[in-house]
Amino acid sequence: MTHPNRGRLTVDTGGNWRLYTNSVPAGMTPVGVVTRDGIEAGALMRVDATGCYVQVNAGAVRTLDGRKVAAALGNAGRPAEMVGGKRVNVYLDQAALDAASRLGEGNVSDGIRRALRMALERTEE
Repeated sequence: MTHPNRGRLTVDTGGNWRLYTNSVPAGMTPVGVVTRDGIEAGALMRVDATGCYVQVNAGAVRTLDGRKVAAALGNAGRPAEMVGGKRVNVYLDQAALDAASRLGEGNVSDGIRRALRMALERTEE
């Protein structure tokens, strides 16, 4: 017997995650409130090192299916391709990766593009 909401996640990025935990575990960033199966709610946290999502309730941490979280956040599927863009691989140390992620608001590629634009603007002055 299955329930129609079995495995379904909903995410409220404006939700008050502090209702479910008093503190943010080390290495995590609060995203909002996640509700599992329509009844179990908790604080939605993103693990900074891996990008994985977890549900936190009073210190208890439960892993979540990243595909379901992405779908609930509305960013599931393949990223949009840029006109004139080309896929490349880059090697970055952790500090550079963190900086690019911060500049790109979680998107490393956007962070690298922003850093390059800022560097070009400085050289043109």
